Amino acid sequence: MASVETYFLQPFKTHRKRLVPGQRTLARTKHHALLDGERVGRTAEGLAVIHVTADDETGEVSALAVLARHGLIPEEFEEQIRAM
Repeated sequence: MASVETYFLQPFKTHRKRLVPGQRTLARTKHHALLDGERVGRTAEGLAVIHVTADDETGEVSALAVLARHGLIPEEFEEQIRAM
């Protein structure tokens, strides 16, 4: 059972006075995710840099962590991350 690590940027934008998730962007490595997060976070309303560890065969998530936060992040998003 092999694990796969994935890093991605989750931007947030305001839509009808609510913060909603935008299009996710994958990053090649943790280093790239953090650097891109800082760069995009300067202009985005909100951005989370997320690290996911999942089983290669089943796709089952074994760990999920927010590595960095920039700007506004919805409270519901934080709660959903902790619930996993």
